[in-house]
Amino acid sequence: MTSLKRRGFLAFGSLAAGSLAAPAALRAQPQSARTLADTLAADTRFSRFLDLIVRLSAQSLFQQAAPMTVFAPVDQAFMGAPAGLLQDLVGTVGSGNTTNDSENQRGLALIRNHMVAGAFSPQQLAGNDRRLASVNGGDLQISGAPGSLTIRNPAPGTQIGAFGAAGMQAALPAQVLGSPVLASNGVIYPISQIIWP
Repeated sequence: MTSLKRRGFLAFGSLAAGSLAAPAALRAQPQSARTLADTLAADTRFSRFLDLIVRLSAQSLFQQAAPMTVFAPVDQAFMGAPAGLLQDLVGTVGSGNTTNDSENQRGLALIRNHMVAGAFSPQQLAGNDRRLASVNGGDLQISGAPGSLTIRNPAPGTQIGAFGAAGMQAALPAQVLGSPVLASNGVIYPISQIIWP
């Protein structure tokens, strides 16, 4: 009985000592053991974005081992989106998928437009006019300092998988809302609006 108590105490003691000495990124290990897909699913801010991912059967994009940076629109970002366009992309409510393959491809292009290969820290993204290629093949423009980053499509309607006139919102920059969320295969930045291709 005593040896079990001692093992438990030693395990707790080494865990506590390790968490005090470890850098912040390592202390967040329990959360960062989740994939991007699991992390999105566990955070209620991303339910509309996750719904789009699930309806288009794109979960595998967020489960792969290659590191990714995801600029994930929070639920409020979908409020200003053209409702008819989003409905076309996901099919009828409750269907679980789209019936039109071209709309399915446009929906996947929209999701991929929010993803960049590699896991970038806020310091790596900071600058005046940083350009990164989205997984969709388009260009994302990132500006600002850590804590005040903005992301936008510098040429909406003219890039790969473009939606054409997606509304006035297409040219406005999305604000990063708060700290990034770590996952085992990348990082998620909550953003204030959808980044249209």
